[in-house]
Amino acid sequence: MSKFPDVIVIVRDKKNFALIGSFQIIGSAKPCKEFLKVGAPVRELVFCLLQNGFTITEQGEVGVFFRTR
Repeated sequence: MSKFPDVIVIVRDKKNFALIGSFQIIGSAKPCKEFLKVGAPVRELVFCLLQNGFTITEQGEVGVFFRTR
């Protein structure tokens, strides 16, 4: 049985591009879940995700992060 990847979708705030406007978690966001809050800075979350094996694909205001388990 194969395991599914962890996927985090971040939509940046329309008024302040540096903040999280909304997000969706598919799988697990550990250990970065504490940074996933609407209105929180995107930068801190991105650093945590990248340091914990996530890869980023970003297009404009939407960022998609994924890692295989």
